[in-house]
Amino acid sequence: FPCERWLAKSEDDGETVRELVPSDIFTEKLMKDGTLKQIEEEVEDPLEVHTYKISVFTGDIYGAGTDANVFLNIYGDLGDMGERKLSKSETNFNKFERGQEDTFTIQAVDLGILYKIKIRHDNSMFSPDWFLEKVEILDETTEESFVFLCERWLSKKKEDKKIERTLYEQARSLVPVKYETIVVTGFEKGAGTDANVFITIYGLNGDSGRRALKQKFRNLFERGKTNRFYLETLDMGELKKVRIEHDNSGLAPGWLVERVEI
Repeated sequence: FPCERWLAKSEDDGETVRELVPSDIFTEKLMKDGTLKQIEEEVEDPLEVHTYKISVFTGDIYGAGTDANVFLNIYGDLGDMGERKLSKSETNFNKFERGQEDTFTIQAVDLGILYKIKIRHDNSMFSPDWFLEKVEILDETTEESFVFLCERWLSKKKEDKKIERTLYEQARSLVPVKYETIVVTGFEKGAGTDANVFITIYGLNGDSGRRALKQKFRNLFERGKTNRFYLETLDMGELKKVRIEHDNSGLAPGWLVERVEI
């Protein structure tokens, strides 16, 4: 994995993170005489390193700016770049101020089509509360641009008191989808549960968030029974997995789940 670049705040582009791609692969082959021969092969289709221009827009409302440290991870259909600190704005000396656009340049192995980001701050300094309007990302290698709307606070004091947001690419996030979710409880003795049940659906474009499975005036998740729910959420694309859980409440929380269908 060749690098030949600085990881230093005071050198090069000031970054202390580098993503490296292999240029050669070395393998060993056992010969008939019992010796090992090393074989060198050049990587035929190495992954490209792309340059991403990130524009962060702070809202134009009272107290919108933050002094806290801000961190970002970008997700695409080829993977994610890992969390990076947005250290030095290319457009402003004092970053993340009210009504301001701050620009950062990050290099990462090709992420493919971008579909979501996770952005957070560490709640440090005297004024950590932050109203984030949106994030725009330009892949300078492919000249494709992606917009991630927020228009919410990242604050431990305001709104829902969260300092991390998962944002989905605007073009993908405008399509509501209703997912029919079927939960089948096993037929063994004691299989049913009195607990509150929750589900999270994960897809290529993101996840549904933790959703409660409930219906009015119905005794759910009884032994040998099938329960049907309709969950409306943003289009998650191809589904990858589900997470099902309960809160261990009620007199008989234990639960035997036969299967989940979506």
